[in-house]
Amino acid sequence: MNKLNFRLLFICAVLTIFASCAKKGCTDPLALNYDADATKDDDGCEYAPALVVPDSYVFTDADGNNTVSYSGQTSRMDMLSEMVSYLKSANGSNTTPATLDAATLLAMYDNSYTGWSDTNLIDNGKQLKSKCNPAYQATFESLFDELEVQAGKVNGSDGVAGIVMKADGSKGYLCDAKGFEYAQTISKGLMGAVFYHSATNGGYLSNLDADNNVDVTAGKGTKREHHFDEAFGYFGAPKDFPATAGTHWAKYAAKTTGLPQEIMNAWLKGRAAISNKDEASRKTAVTEIKALWEKAIVGAALYYINDVKAKIADDGSKLHGLSEAVAFIGCLQHNDSKVISTAQISQVIDEIGDNLWDTELEDLNKAESTLKGIYGL
Repeated sequence: MNKLNFRLLFICAVLTIFASCAKKGCTDPLALNYDADATKDDDGCEYAPALVVPDSYVFTDADGNNTVSYSGQTSRMDMLSEMVSYLKSANGSNTTPATLDAATLLAMYDNSYTGWSDTNLIDNGKQLKSKCNPAYQATFESLFDELEVQAGKVNGSDGVAGIVMKADGSKGYLCDAKGFEYAQTISKGLMGAVFYHSATNGGYLSNLDADNNVDVTAGKGTKREHHFDEAFGYFGAPKDFPATAGTHWAKYAAKTTGLPQEIMNAWLKGRAAISNKDEASRKTAVTEIKALWEKAIVGAALYYINDVKAKIADDGSKLHGLSEAVAFIGCLQHNDSKVISTAQISQVIDEIGDNLWDTELEDLNKAESTLKGIYGL
């Protein structure tokens, strides 16, 4: 009996020692005062006040000063827009073909170009190439060289590069020997490899955890706020989107019903959460943005696949639409948390076909079915 009492006393003493050694503090990682070393919660966790989300992408500090800045992203979008205008000048018609210069395209790509119509782009320290997914930088340079060789050629056909006219003769598209339109392959490709990549897989949205969210830079907010703003800038939405139409990715997001407002709400919630030090809401918003942006790309691809179905006998319209669809599908690879796998991206593109001249309605139905199956549409 004495031994039993001794053991009970010993156990109680040990438990008392452990209890007294336990460090008290806030053990909730989502709290403002979270203590990673605390082993016992002291019921003193502090949380951010209720999140107030604005109606437009306007954020200021306590004194009313603007904290949003993404001028570099706007510059790169303007550069791509001018490059696209130059690319499309090669489309023309079989009676008025135009030639293009690879050196000019390369200069636009690395911003050594001095012929921008917007003179603010000249030597402004921004460029498309440096922000392009490194794995694809050389791919675009090769396309520039190839385009220079093919530009000016007319009467494109299966196996022959050149301009392919719409059935009504109103417009032509410069395509390679397999029917891929150069302007679409390059422009949509850069939207993915530069804008989508930089916002998601390239860093901004994926690396917010490592960003300082305390120290403030005038006109830019904290580092975390600024990087989130730069990701928003690559989406191409104005501050009051979708009331005002967007460009680039925001423009194509509008092709999916309901998605524009949904993704804008996520952008607004994410930025408000960062400013409010609400980590849980910020992480939820980032997950939503990535998923909705991916959905926007899939929606754009499906839009063009279905558009081509009604124009399958019109070579010019068919090749133009399929070039857009394939390019959009290829863009999906630049998201590090994408739903679709790399193998599935290749599968869908293979179902459409590596020679667009040969693509038939059956191929489009199969590719559409695969995409919808992957995304549960």
